[in-house]
Amino acid sequence: MEAVLGAHRLSLSHQGPDGPVAAVRDVSLEVAAGEIVALVGRSGSGKTSLLMALGLLATPGAGTVLVEGRDTAGLGDAELSALRRDRIGFVFQAFNLLPQFTAQENVAMAHRSGLRGGAERAARLLGEVGLGHRLRHRPQQLSAGEQQRVAVARALVNAPAVVLADEPTGNLDAETESDVLDVLTTGAAGSGCAVLLVTHSAGVASRAGRVLRMADGLCAEDLEHDAPRKAAP
Repeated sequence: MEAVLGAHRLSLSHQGPDGPVAAVRDVSLEVAAGEIVALVGRSGSGKTSLLMALGLLATPGAGTVLVEGRDTAGLGDAELSALRRDRIGFVFQAFNLLPQFTAQENVAMAHRSGLRGGAERAARLLGEVGLGHRLRHRPQQLSAGEQQRVAVARALVNAPAVVLADEPTGNLDAETESDVLDVLTTGAAGSGCAVLLVTHSAGVASRAGRVLRMADGLCAEDLEHDAPRKAAP
């Protein structure tokens, strides 16, 4: 399978009160088209730091991030921004929806053509995630599960190569968690993209074809997990 996201000997440090603290240490990995991969580990293990580096939201101190085989080292801010917008989708625990805009507007604004250009695709995606009747509702008028469905639609609006999801069900109950995961994995399968999930939940991790475990900034594959599989259509 073709790798749509990769890291080669990636390292990232944060400045602590007593000097630099290594958050990611010499990590190499690949995520293939259509894969669902879970990234698990205790708080402070480096999961979110790794996800931010892979999503081109944090600059590594060493190593390389590759998106669809393209080496991102040395790219300028405008090139990185366009690559994030077009080829990487993001889903966060806190939804990160803009409260003054409707569900349709929140999705459409992320489209490469902007609010007007993305309105039709936003409406279609929201219909696919079961919110066709909620297009004009604002975030505060939606349940937590509905807000996360909007966030999933927003992540998929540009048909990205990969969706990076940081604790996407952390604010949801078990039943809503399952529904949102169904929406995410089915939507990803429909667009052919990969999904990399950061999670503390064993239930979420069980949905993945592969599990990567982080500890002290190091990342290794969980060989006891099931063999890799593609997201079911």
